[in-house]
Amino acid sequence: MDAPSQNTLSICIASFGDDLGALLNALDYGKRALSKDWTVEIIAGDQHPEPAADAKQWETQYGLRYLHHPNDLGRSNNRNTIAKASKGNYLLFLDADALPVYPNRFLIAYCTALNGAEVVVGGTAYWHSRSSLRFAIGQRKEAIAANKRAGNPHANFSAFNFAISRATFLQHPFDESLKQYGHEDTLFGQELRYACKTITHIDNPAYHLDGDSDAEFLDKTDLAVDNLVALIREGKIDEEVRLFAVYRKLQRTGIVHLVRLLSILFASSIRALLMGGVRSVLLFDFYKLLRLSRHAIKIGRRNF
Repeated sequence: MDAPSQNTLSICIASFGDDLGALLNALDYGKRALSKDWTVEIIAGDQHPEPAADAKQWETQYGLRYLHHPNDLGRSNNRNTIAKASKGNYLLFLDADALPVYPNRFLIAYCTALNGAEVVVGGTAYWHSRSSLRFAIGQRKEAIAANKRAGNPHANFSAFNFAISRATFLQHPFDESLKQYGHEDTLFGQELRYACKTITHIDNPAYHLDGDSDAEFLDKTDLAVDNLVALIREGKIDEEVRLFAVYRKLQRTGIVHLVRLLSILFASSIRALLMGGVRSVLLFDFYKLLRLSRHAIKIGRRNF
């Protein structure tokens, strides 16, 4: 592979059979606003069993490099595969259900920030009022201004919309042992903290267009908690993760046994409430804690 250009940005889109038309159109608009000092390539990695019907059109209209690599190796593998195929010295990772809030300055903001930073997180936004649980929780827990995210920069890392120098990413790729949904970005943020890599947060959000039903969102939440358990057992997660920190307090006091009993008795009822229109962040967090407490967790030791 040719040596990466000094000012080349590779936009890496992780997809699973998604319609990329709106995102590609916004990025194309953003490319035209960039100075000629920058070169941009766009790569999509699609793990869906069938290739996208519009892939050829996207390649022709937007210059997309479409990589169809169907497998069951998960989101971390997908992102790593795209990065290895890229040519830029900077990588901008976007999920396929992202859409820049300010497409005219989205790429400008990232390229400007990357001149003095190794890792830059743009943020998440939600663009209309939906009654779904996913929207309610995301709006309150994920749509956070940059100055607040910067107060705990590694814990507030999100892989949904971020940029990173190629050299840093190749040293610290996503952990491909995570194959199911959830917490790959939590682990990535912690790995960057262990490596003493600074994370810069800016207000350059992308809308999260996820259309999950309440049941689908809670199913994903269950998978994410189970993934967190695996990371705890392997010693890859520390108490900077708030859910784990709460669990450890309960474990030290012995209250975790009571919480485990509450999980058996009430978890299904709480799930029904969340699916029935209750949009409480506190109840949602309690639901996750109940799920976590049902696992017998022995804290692993991290091997550096």
